[in-house]
Amino acid sequence: MPRTPQHGFTRAGDLLPEILPDGLSLSDASVKAEPPPKKNIRISKRVAQRSSRLVAVREDREQGRPQHFGYLARPFILCGLPFKKPKKGVSYYKRQNGNEVLEIIAHPEHGLPFGMDVEVLIWTCILAKQAMLSNNGKCPAVLEFASGADFLKAFDLPLDGASYRRAVERFTRVVYATWYFGPASPTKKKLRLWSFRFFDRVNLWFDPELHTPNLPGEDFKNNQLFLSPQLQAEMERALPVIEMETLRAWANNPTQVHFNIWLAWRCYDAKPGTKIPLSSVKDQCGFEGYDDPEDGAYNFRRKIKTLLNNARLSWPACPVHLVAESNPREDHLLIEQTGSPIRPRQRLS
Repeated sequence: MPRTPQHGFTRAGDLLPEILPDGLSLSDASVKAEPPPKKNIRISKRVAQRSSRLVAVREDREQGRPQHFGYLARPFILCGLPFKKPKKGVSYYKRQNGNEVLEIIAHPEHGLPFGMDVEVLIWTCILAKQAMLSNNGKCPAVLEFASGADFLKAFDLPLDGASYRRAVERFTRVVYATWYFGPASPTKKKLRLWSFRFFDRVNLWFDPELHTPNLPGEDFKNNQLFLSPQLQAEMERALPVIEMETLRAWANNPTQVHFNIWLAWRCYDAKPGTKIPLSSVKDQCGFEGYDDPEDGAYNFRRKIKTLLNNARLSWPACPVHLVAESNPREDHLLIEQTGSPIRPRQRLS
């Protein structure tokens, strides 16, 4: 029998014998409830394809299989394109990396190049490298390729209407933009830039004047890119190598694509023990945002940690580590030694 309530209340312990079923003790009642069933995690087709590609990249490197190369001119590694599509009406872009400056003025009807428009730049550099290998290192003024499908195949893009239309838009933004690149003066008050159109002239498979069908596989043959003299000189100066399979794996993530290219380029000839402050990484790669005085530096550290971990998925031997200080504003990347995801002495693929 429960004790007589005092002041109108009954002790909880006295009520348990009445609440619990017959024969069940208090110790038995403390048994934990069964955990909820685990949810099935569904992996998207895109993530599955990316994982397969990244695993293949690692296995090819470890087993000595041929790697697939691409190239990108130095100005576009130093100062990359905007990662995201600029807001409507924005027609000017500027990126300064140390003493190097890139400015782009867009055509009002076509907009600024951005994101994976870098594939047009890489494709042009690949054509230039192929031509220079058979031309004693000299970049010709005219680059040629057979069909628009060649461009799509180079980046393993589907040969369908959607990919074709995106390719048309990417070439159009690059062709119609005006580019300025060059070093700033020591005083940084005057810029010594050279101005150029990426191409002086183009005859491409989607040129309306050619009246060519807008279908992959039926492209106008002998497509031509007429390079500006400044761009020819830059091609001859240096064409850093990039790993194409890794680029293809991250094709829907231009931020990761540029970070991978920049990281490999910085590690190629870095001095062991080089420290790159995250504030400098932000400027060099063109990250925007992260300006909040309280959480900006912390959030940017998390962003770089994610990008670095993703880069290691295809390059486990990456010699770069993120060093987190007590003050997030002092965080930096440490390059322990020189390194490259590209094995030496390989031929152009």
